[in-house]
Amino acid sequence: MFKRFDPDNDVSTSTQVKSSVQRHIKSDIGTAHPALTDPILDALLPKKPPLVQYKVGSHLMLYCRGNEPVFFQARDGPVLPTLKFVHRYPSVDFTRVTVDKGAIPYVLGGAHIMCPGLTNPGSVMPEDGLEQDAQGFDKPGLEAGRGVVIYAEGKEMALAVGVMKLSSTEIREKNK
Repeated sequence: MFKRFDPDNDVSTSTQVKSSVQRHIKSDIGTAHPALTDPILDALLPKKPPLVQYKVGSHLMLYCRGNEPVFFQARDGPVLPTLKFVHRYPSVDFTRVTVDKGAIPYVLGGAHIMCPGLTNPGSVMPEDGLEQDAQGFDKPGLEAGRGVVIYAEGKEMALAVGVMKLSSTEIREKNK
């Protein structure tokens, strides 16, 4: 996504993020990644120095602390951490999925992750049905549209960051 990024030509505006917007970003991240508690979020996104928001192209918001991109948001999707940010803080427990070893070269080449890469032996997704909705139906472990950090089987560092296009229940149903 940032491979051909040229700040002089691609950035249309840059503004310092207000504290109220920064609080909203923190709450979005906390909602998307429930394991991140408020003290962890405060350590990751302190009030000083403030975030700077860059509008890149027509559909991408890039949030930087100093010169380092830390989060981005494509269109109206979830606020996602950059891969560099995930690598800098490997102990932070972002919502994660693990793909099997066969998917590694394809994902590194830019391919989408297909259902078999998440359901084959060696892959890991959160369990479905741990919570129930208001009508008493089981909730999926991951909903469609949820931001995730993607790890590979047998590797300790993250492979990619992305958005779930299907829920974990739908993925498991496709591969029965």
